[in-house]
Amino acid sequence: MRRANQIMKMKNLVLASILLLVVTGCSLAQPIVFPTKPWSATVKVIGEDGQSVSNANVAVGYFLPPYSFSDDPEYNARIVGITDTNGLFFATHKDRTGEIGFSVSKQGYYETRSSCTLRDPMENANDRNISLILVLKKVGKPIPMYAKRQEMKIQKEDEPLGFDLEVGDWVTPNGKGEHTDLFFTVHRKIISEREYDCTLTVTFPNKDDGLAVAPAEPDNGSEFKTSRTAAESGYQPELTLHYSFNKWPTSVFGYFIRVRTVLDADGKVKSALYGKIPGNFMILAGTKAPKAGMVFTYYLNPTANDHNLEFNPKQNLFRTLTIMEEVKWP
Repeated sequence: MRRANQIMKMKNLVLASILLLVVTGCSLAQPIVFPTKPWSATVKVIGEDGQSVSNANVAVGYFLPPYSFSDDPEYNARIVGITDTNGLFFATHKDRTGEIGFSVSKQGYYETRSSCTLRDPMENANDRNISLILVLKKVGKPIPMYAKRQEMKIQKEDEPLGFDLEVGDWVTPNGKGEHTDLFFTVHRKIISEREYDCTLTVTFPNKDDGLAVAPAEPDNGSEFKTSRTAAESGYQPELTLHYSFNKWPTSVFGYFIRVRTVLDADGKVKSALYGKIPGNFMILAGTKAPKAGMVFTYYLNPTANDHNLEFNPKQNLFRTLTIMEEVKWP
């Protein structure tokens, strides 16, 4: 009898263990529910003149965290539509938190994108109403240009090296270039990885060639980020930039560039090529390398005296660029 009771207790223990495993397994399989709260977004679309843009295509993308451990959680949900006569579009959804992305497009305009982050309902945030203004820039007269992201080694230091913008290379014998558009001179003093000094000087071969600092454009998310036309004047024949471990040159929006300048008898510009350089030149000091390097992106209009700097990315005059050299922004 005593042995029978022991066997019964063992069976009950085994059954209880199995039941515990089943219950635990079921609880793990239950979806994890995150707290949610409605959010809304009001998008106002205007042109560069400040006027409302109607019938613009708007997409509002939002992130949905997985509510369970399923293999196919919904991540990239979108609400799409068009702006009304007042340039307004409204979207709402019940969600937890995450990044909200906005894109606006219309025929004849450059696409504009923006984003913001929703606050977490667990923070008891009451303000989940988003209101923003997006600016659409009109497509003007995009043209074929020489456009390239240039990354290269400095072949020699402490002497001017000619660079050909139409070839995208050093002038022979240091490269395949045939026409010097500008000179780069690099001097560097390397003591250690944390103690070095590097100087880049940009000069030009012709009188009235040069660089002019481009005025900053508002960062409104448009894919067209620079000025449409090059400056008429203000070009400087020399630019010197200093780089060290803890100090880099002052940030600039970019430069206009004028090269291959020919003057008339009165000393006025008779012919020249114009282009743009977004951002600044970057020097790679190469503290452990035998040569320094440099990186910059440039656009060059091939038509003499044409100030238009609106590039058509589908008509790059460079035909054999690598992925790293391609320029995709107009």
